[in-house]
Amino acid sequence: MVVDFLAEHRATAINVGIAIVILVGAWLLIRLMRRAVARFLAHRRLAELDAGARTRFAMIERLAAAGIVFLGLGLALYVLDVGILRRISVAMFASAGLVGIALGFASQTTAANLISGVIIAFVQPLRLGDRVRVEDEYGQVEEIGLFYTSLKTWDNRRIVIPNQFLSNKVIKNYTLHDARMAAGIVMRLDFSADIDSVRATLLDLARAHPLLIPEPQPEVEVVDTDDSGISVRLTAWAADQPDAWKLGAALREQAFKAMSAQGVPMSASRIRLVEGVPGAETSPGADAKPDAPGTPGGGVDRGGS
Repeated sequence: MVVDFLAEHRATAINVGIAIVILVGAWLLIRLMRRAVARFLAHRRLAELDAGARTRFAMIERLAAAGIVFLGLGLALYVLDVGILRRISVAMFASAGLVGIALGFASQTTAANLISGVIIAFVQPLRLGDRVRVEDEYGQVEEIGLFYTSLKTWDNRRIVIPNQFLSNKVIKNYTLHDARMAAGIVMRLDFSADIDSVRATLLDLARAHPLLIPEPQPEVEVVDTDDSGISVRLTAWAADQPDAWKLGAALREQAFKAMSAQGVPMSASRIRLVEGVPGAETSPGADAKPDAPGTPGGGVDRGGS
């Protein structure tokens, strides 16, 4: 009976077999492409030499895979030689441009996200593994997709951001060119305080901390004076943003204890963790309340992955 059925529908069986071969071939081609890209990156060590190579190749993989699936599905429908399926296949290929235009008008946001994803992958304002701040959110770039980018925050949340949104916003990238980052504390001293002694104490604390990197050297500066006292800032550098947060938090505590133990006169018992970039601190005064790590203009961004 089976033999008779195959003999009667021999052409259909052959067409179905060819369609299955096409679909399996498309699947194998995608797998081979991904394996070849992975081997190419590993052999050339591009991921180590160029942090953006992984991002670019990941985007190329996704686009190529989408194209292979589209082509394989269209060919499979065509070879089945079923009227409606063949018409669908012909329409897929013949009307690809018109469909693209129609989709562009019908779903401008989706198309904009796709285009923005491609731009992000090649222009590289952020790359896989970068630590970035987008508006009020800080995190590590975990995935750059065709339509969305995923950030892993320091408290282990996931922020999924449309690519179009990223392309229209200012991205603060802490690791794009140089991962080193400064951490600092600002102390409010009374006019009677011995600044040289305070400077020596703060520098000793910074140089003794294991997260301090040798270059740039730590420094202590008088950054402001007003009617109520003197503002002194210690700036110390760490290897990256998470270490800068830990270094700043540790020095903040150690400095407070050291000043208390030495009896250094303070104009206000407040030590503020700030982002240690010259000119970036706010005026130390009544607003010296410590900011939350995630607030704009606040302390050094909370690091970690």
